[in-house]
Amino acid sequence: MDQLGQMEHTEITLDQMGQKLPKSVWSNIVKAGKCIDELAITFRNSFVRKIGDGTTTSFWIDLWLGNDILKNGFNLLAHLDSDPGVTVGSRIHHNWSEWVGNSDWVRNPSGRAVGELQELNELLMRSNTTLDLQKRDSWGWSLSNNDFFKTKILSDLIDSKVLHSNSSTLCISRNNLVAKKVEVFVWRAKKGRLSVLLELDKRGVDLHSVRCQSCGNDLECIRHALLSCEKVWEVWKRLFDWWGVTLPSNVNLNELLEGNLGQFGSDLGKNLWQGMIWVSVYFIWKNRNEKIFKNKSWNIPVALVEYLEFP
Repeated sequence: MDQLGQMEHTEITLDQMGQKLPKSVWSNIVKAGKCIDELAITFRNSFVRKIGDGTTTSFWIDLWLGNDILKNGFNLLAHLDSDPGVTVGSRIHHNWSEWVGNSDWVRNPSGRAVGELQELNELLMRSNTTLDLQKRDSWGWSLSNNDFFKTKILSDLIDSKVLHSNSSTLCISRNNLVAKKVEVFVWRAKKGRLSVLLELDKRGVDLHSVRCQSCGNDLECIRHALLSCEKVWEVWKRLFDWWGVTLPSNVNLNELLEGNLGQFGSDLGKNLWQGMIWVSVYFIWKNRNEKIFKNKSWNIPVALVEYLEFP
C-alpha cells in the first residue's frame, strides 16, 4: 500500500468496484470509510489522481481537481458530454499558458450550463495543472506529505480523534502511563465492542455454547467477562486489597474503568490507580482469549503479579 502512488489506474468507479465484490465485503469497506469520515478525517476523499499524460484519469468521475469529482460540481455539463467516461487527456490539452477544451457535447450548453462551463474554465485555469506526456497518471494520498498511503499515519489520525480529551466521541481520558493498545482496548470495552460469546451469538455466529469458558456459571457478556465472573472477581478483590481500596459488591464496569473508586490526593496517584485498572482489565481479556483459542489454563493472577510486580 505504501506504493499507492505507483498503482495503475483501471478506470473503475467505486460503484463499479462494489459490484465486483461480495456485497457484505464491500458494505464493510464502505462502512469503515464512513466511520473514519465521521471522526472529521476526510478519508474517502483522500485518494486523488495525480495527472501525468491524462490518459487513464476520468475527467468527470475521478477525483483529480479540487475536493470533489467534477461530475458533482458541474452536473449539467457532465450530462451534456457525449462520453461520460472521457479521460482528462482526451478532453483538454495545455496550449501555451491557457487551457483549451476539446468539447464534444450532445448539444451546446445553454442556460445554467453556460455558467457551469465558465466556472469550470476558471477552475482549470487556476489549477495550473500541466500535462506531462512522458509520465503516466498515478494515485496520491492527500493525508500524507509524500502522497504515499501508510497505515501508521491513518492509525495515528484515528487515535488522535478517538482518544483526544476534547473529542465528541470521547469515552475515556488519556493515560500516558499505559500503552496505546491498552487505551484502545478500554475504549472498545466502554463502547461495547468486544467479541464476547453472547454478542457473537446475536450476530448469528454458530457457537457450541455462550456460557463463560472460565467459570461456566453464566452467559458471557462484556460485564461478566471483565468483572463479574467468579474467577475475575477474585482478581479484582486482590488488586483492590493491595491498594487498600474497598471493592463495592455492586460496582458496574464503566465505574470501574473510569478509575473513580479510589481516593488519591495527587494526579499521579489517580493516574497510577487508573493505569493499574486498565492494564488489569486488558490482561483479563488477554487471558480469556488464550483460554478459548489456545486452551491455556486460567493464569491471570500470575500474569498480573509479573507485570505489576506484586509484593
